[in-house]
Amino acid sequence: MYLPDPRLYARVNAQNPIIRLLMSLLTESSSVLVSQKREELTRLLADTLAINDHAALNAAMTQAPSLDAYLELWSLLRAAVETAPKDAEQYAIPFAIPVILVAGFKGTTELAGQLKDVDAVLALLKQHEVVAPDADVWLSAKLVHAETLAGVNPSQLSQWRDQLQYASGGLPIDLNTSPMPLKDEAVFLRYLVGVAMQKKDAAPAIKLGGNLGAWGMQLANLIGEQLKTNGVTLFPIPRTPMPWLIAGEAGRETQLETRLQLMTSNALRSIRSKGRTPVICIAAHENAEVRMTFSTIEDAERWEGFVWPLSAWDHVEKIHQYAVELFRECMVTDIRIIENVQPDMDSDQLPFFVTAHIKAVVQH
Repeated sequence: MYLPDPRLYARVNAQNPIIRLLMSLLTESSSVLVSQKREELTRLLADTLAINDHAALNAAMTQAPSLDAYLELWSLLRAAVETAPKDAEQYAIPFAIPVILVAGFKGTTELAGQLKDVDAVLALLKQHEVVAPDADVWLSAKLVHAETLAGVNPSQLSQWRDQLQYASGGLPIDLNTSPMPLKDEAVFLRYLVGVAMQKKDAAPAIKLGGNLGAWGMQLANLIGEQLKTNGVTLFPIPRTPMPWLIAGEAGRETQLETRLQLMTSNALRSIRSKGRTPVICIAAHENAEVRMTFSTIEDAERWEGFVWPLSAWDHVEKIHQYAVELFRECMVTDIRIIENVQPDMDSDQLPFFVTAHIKAVVQH
């Protein structure tokens, strides 16, 4: 049994040229015509980027009538943004490194909003050939918020790709950052952002995506040392450098997974210390959320809830699978999957959660 998808998708808008071509592509059965239509849609997206019509791109993304349609459109849009014109002798590659910071402190303090020595990070990336030794690459020391990353639209990225001439000038954006307020424990998401200049027919200036490899622990230790704060227990979890657009979603997913791991550990430790039997309920809710609760057979009053807000990229079945595997690794045997979409609010207009003693709503 898998969770249902609670998201509501738009009806097909045949008046939107991007949506019209997208649906023609998705419903085509001929492999030759599929290839032709994909190229045609890619050209349309590139033309829309070229005139900086972000409103048209945003309208198409929000009007995608299904998850498959959204992911296909997103994949083609990424390709249009990340692929340089054929005649370009050089182009810029904006990138981001997601960094999860798991922090604990008895009381209230704050973590610095930027690294002390970003050159050491860049040197480490060059040492392990993630960045080419002679590449023209710039990396900011600031730990950038997810909102700042998301605030750069695909049209801006394509302009940066084509117009930036050298990396040392950085990116034409105000990278706002600030100290991270910490009380007890938190899981922060921040990004190290940069730009690499890629020359035509040259070896890659920067390797994007893939696995961290052995250097991942060295990078985590380096970041941890530069953010060291008295009394704070800090575990940095960096990812590999990624293209700008995909980095936002990758960081968000890692942050949610890490938060769920932390909450699961704390909740189960508390439940078992009292000699009680844990029950975990997983349900999809009307406002596009997956909610999980940690309750017990013996106590109807006390429980804890975790909320996973669904983004347009999320696969509900993958979240389900990840959560169940995590809970089974923690030796939980009573995992209850709710088979129908649950309401957002209860009768008192409070967020509704299913627990061992709060029964799921059966919708007819």
